Amino acid sequence: MFDKNLTNLLSIYNPWWDDASGHWRDDIPSYHRPIVGEIFADLKELPQMISITGPRRVGKTTVAKQIICHLLDNENIAPKNILYFSFDDPEVYGSTDLQRIIFDKLIDQTTTKQGDKNLCYYFLDEIQRLPKWELYLKKYYDLKFPVRFIVSGSASSPIFRSSQESLLGRIKDRHLLPFSFREYCLFKMRNKTGFSETITRYGGLRELLLEGKCDEIVTYLSDLDNELVSFESDIDRAVISYCREGGFPEVWELTDPVRKMEYLMEQQVRKVLYEDLMSVTQYRKPENVLRFFVYLLAHPGMEINTTKIAKSIGVERRIIEDNFPLFIMTDMILRIQKFSHQPLRVRKGNFKCYPVDLALRNAVLKTWDDYTADSEMMGLYAENLVAHELCKWSEAIEIAYYRERDKEVDFIVTHGGGKYLPIEVKHRKYMRKIDGLDHFMKKYDLAFGVIITRDRTIHIENNRLYLPLRYFLLTN
Repeated sequence: MFDKNLTNLLSIYNPWWDDASGHWRDDIPSYHRPIVGEIFADLKELPQMISITGPRRVGKTTVAKQIICHLLDNENIAPKNILYFSFDDPEVYGSTDLQRIIFDKLIDQTTTKQGDKNLCYYFLDEIQRLPKWELYLKKYYDLKFPVRFIVSGSASSPIFRSSQESLLGRIKDRHLLPFSFREYCLFKMRNKTGFSETITRYGGLRELLLEGKCDEIVTYLSDLDNELVSFESDIDRAVISYCREGGFPEVWELTDPVRKMEYLMEQQVRKVLYEDLMSVTQYRKPENVLRFFVYLLAHPGMEINTTKIAKSIGVERRIIEDNFPLFIMTDMILRIQKFSHQPLRVRKGNFKCYPVDLALRNAVLKTWDDYTADSEMMGLYAENLVAHELCKWSEAIEIAYYRERDKEVDFIVTHGGGKYLPIEVKHRKYMRKIDGLDHFMKKYDLAFGVIITRDRTIHIENNRLYLPLRYFLLTN
């Protein structure tokens, strides 16, 4: 590609070079996810490069464009000092020669030189398409060019993950998952007067739970309950729609359930299984991998034994053991280990899995029903939602489940030396026994445990906090 052609191509990707406040902003959502503020802070406080990773179609490009608007509007960065480019562009992706020279050509588009005081910001999307991309970034970072690199790539690409690891110490990763229930409600009810302001004020439940401050939690959530009375029906509808449609924004825009399922199957399942993972390992029978994935989605929260799964679905155990780590890498499955009082010890054996988004399960299993009235199924969905939230707790050393003979606890949050928070999800209409929670609390001399329920009442009984699911999800 000649320099002139590259310049023409870049002008399409960077419309702010000609008009910083033009119509290109019309397609950028006004709603900002929390990761946007986190990256703002990183750019101000950290010298490292920044990567934005996550599943396909989760909003990584939108986040990049929102940060560009912030730099233009609030940091007074010159438009020409902000460059965006996607390595998914067919003019670049199809040529080995261009792939070899494109990065240096991009740098040449600015006046950036060693010692230049004008800091430039480079937003490089789908960076994994550029072979050896980490070496290019490392070169300019180590030479201390005045360039801040913000790169993004699909977490479903194991190649991206392995390249990223070679930049440890030089890159800060921000991981973007599908919308949480809290984010979903904030987005869907952003025009409801007072809702966003109320939810924004109540975001510190996690700290209170980890510190075991029962009385403060009851007061905190009782106040929240009073403030959300006028939004009760809206939240009820949000629970139904979120359990069905999940956290992928583009799914919400489709009106036909069949199209929603087709979209998820194409964008999230087939492309990951048959494109991303095929770039790492060549399957002789990819349908066996899909069969394994469908089994995991059909059994959320069930304790899994690889030997039994292999026999049940009729595939070799090797297929499961070889491909399961790749499923985890793609962000399609969350894995929960069995509890050990030595959480950092490498363990083998049984484990539990949860789909990263409930809509994936609905799409693969071809169901779009409202399960909130089915206490058994909603119990599984509630456990899945809690697993999503816990896996994002930065304070947690490990999230595990506990099982000893007939005693079980859904989740154990290890957050310090000998500090455990046991959490049991009891969302079924008729609450099962909680002797597993009592057993664990007694064994490890704990004065506090949590039971997440389907009710709206908040109370403490025998050092157990009964916490409504909706408030656990809305305040974390």
